[in-house]
Amino acid sequence: MISEMKLLYDSWNKNQLQLEDHEDFILITTPFLDLHHDFLQLIFTRNGAEEYSLSDDGFVLSELEMLGIDIFSSQKRKSFFDMTLRIFGVTHNRATGELSVSFKSLSEYPKKQNNLIQCLLRVSDMLLTARNTVISIFAEEVSNYFIENQVFFSDDIGYTGKSGNYQSFDFVIPAARGKKEKIIKAINNPKADNYKQPLLSFVDIQELKPNSQFIVLGNDSIQPISETFYNSLSNYQIQVLPWSERDHWVGDLRIL
Repeated sequence: MISEMKLLYDSWNKNQLQLEDHEDFILITTPFLDLHHDFLQLIFTRNGAEEYSLSDDGFVLSELEMLGIDIFSSQKRKSFFDMTLRIFGVTHNRATGELSVSFKSLSEYPKKQNNLIQCLLRVSDMLLTARNTVISIFAEEVSNYFIENQVFFSDDIGYTGKSGNYQSFDFVIPAARGKKEKIIKAINNPKADNYKQPLLSFVDIQELKPNSQFIVLGNDSIQPISETFYNSLSNYQIQVLPWSERDHWVGDLRIL
C-alpha cells in the first residue's frame, strides 16, 4: 500500500509540475494556487558556476501591496513575516520584493522548492484571509500613528449600552479644555453594508455619553469610503474621517 501511494504521489507531482526553459531562467508552474487562484509560479536561475536560486519574482508581496497590505507598516505583521522566513530559510530582497532560496547543489532543489512554496503560501494566506488579523493590524496602525503624533488615548474601551449589551470601541480620547471626549471606532473596510455595526454601537451609548463626540476612522487605503457608509453615519452625527486624510485631521484629536 505504501509503495503504491508513493508511486501515485510521484506520478501526480510529475504531471502537475510544469517546467518551461527560457534562455536565462526556467519557469516552474506548481500545482499550488496563488492569491488569484492561479497556479503559483517560480523562477529558477543559475548564479555563476556553483549556485542556484528559486524566486517568486516579487509576486506575493507585490500582490499583497496592491490589496493595501504593507508588511512593514505594522510591527505585528513584520514579526510574523520575519519569523516565517526564518522557519523556511527564505531570503527577502527589500529592493525587489523577491522571496527566494539559494543552494549549492542541484540535489537540494526539491527540498528548497518545497520550503519556498510553504513560505509563500503561509505569508499570503495568513495576511490576506485572516480578517480579524487584518482588522487588528489596522487598529495597530492607527495606534502607532496616534503615538507618533502625540494624540493621547486609551484603547479597547467598552461600555454597557441602553440595550444591556457591551459595546467595545477602539480608542477613547479624553476631554480637555474646550474639547469633548472622543469615542472612536476604526473600520478597516468602510463599504456600504458595513455601517450597521458601528452605528448600532454608538446609538446604544448615546444616553450614557451625551457629551461625547463619536468618530469612525474609515480605512480608504484600498477603496474609497462608500457614500452609503458615510451618509448613514453622518445622519446620526457620527463623524467619518478618511484614513488617507489623517495628516489633515490629526491636529483636532490632540488635547494639548
